[in-house]
Amino acid sequence: MTRQMPAVMPIVVAVLATVILGGLFSVAQGNDNLVLPVLGILSVMSLLTPYLVPVLWTWALLMGRPHLWVLVGAGLWLVAGWVMMPGEVTWPMTTHVVSGLVAGIGLMLRWKPGVILLLLAVVSLPIVLWSLEQVPLDELFEAQKVQALEARRELLMAGTRAGEEPPSLELEEQMLDDLFQTVHRLTPGAVAVALVLQAAVTFGLVWLLVRVLGLSSVLRGFPVFVRWRLPFAVVWVLAAGVGLMILPLPWWPAAGLNLVMVVTTMLAVQGAALQWHLGAANVPKLLRLFFMFMAGLLFLPLVVLGLADQWMDFRKLDSEEPSGSDRIGLDTGGNDDDSASDADDDDS
Repeated sequence: MTRQMPAVMPIVVAVLATVILGGLFSVAQGNDNLVLPVLGILSVMSLLTPYLVPVLWTWALLMGRPHLWVLVGAGLWLVAGWVMMPGEVTWPMTTHVVSGLVAGIGLMLRWKPGVILLLLAVVSLPIVLWSLEQVPLDELFEAQKVQALEARRELLMAGTRAGEEPPSLELEEQMLDDLFQTVHRLTPGAVAVALVLQAAVTFGLVWLLVRVLGLSSVLRGFPVFVRWRLPFAVVWVLAAGVGLMILPLPWWPAAGLNLVMVVTTMLAVQGAALQWHLGAANVPKLLRLFFMFMAGLLFLPLVVLGLADQWMDFRKLDSEEPSGSDRIGLDTGGNDDDSASDADDDDS
């Protein structure tokens, strides 16, 4: 592919874009008097930044030369962020930069998709834990409980006659305590699911970037979405989680519930891939997306599809690849037949 820009330009663009985005967030956090349109724009940018910044740095690594300058650019961002911005802006942005570099390095070195996804999730883990430390869940739950009880008390007092005793809220308080305790126990699983989903979205955008850049050879050997499935071992992990849930021991049921939450989410992704495959022949892509969205709202149908696919092999992947190389993270190598790879990409 003929470059239309200096080799160092992608690196410069990535550094400048990261500094600008970080500076805008710093301004927003330090000024409570911003007008509504500005706040709206910054809110949209805050939603896109976790995905835009990694894609920029993957682009810089794949297209920029020399590669050492990409690391120098990342160092320049870290210095600029450390000097000019607060830590609550610098560290999340740095995490996104590292995610882009990890994705780019994984693509260039032909790492397995499962390895790249795992590393992307691990890179984001420290900043998620740091965020939970900055806003403790116990304090957040207590504040929400106070607000909910106050709203309930005002509602009941509106129907109380003068001289009557104020209504008791012991039952409501106990229900909220039980609810928050359950949510607190599910926090590890929710964090794991969020990390996996963010890693998957980031990897998907990076994969799309590579296709747009015409570097399809980098993706050779990667299973396309309609052919992705999890190792069969996840069935045993799911069974272990269900078993832990019924143990009459402290904390083990909560651990099992977290495990089931993570595994069922991953099976739902496999179910989405199967649903996309089953509708590939006769259903337009927009309609397939609509069906997937509706099934995702219910969640359970996609989980059932993914779990059934572990045994039924609806896509006949085992008969095509006896080695099981289409299972996520277990692909054994590249595919030398470019035409076959392009055909699979068309199906996706």
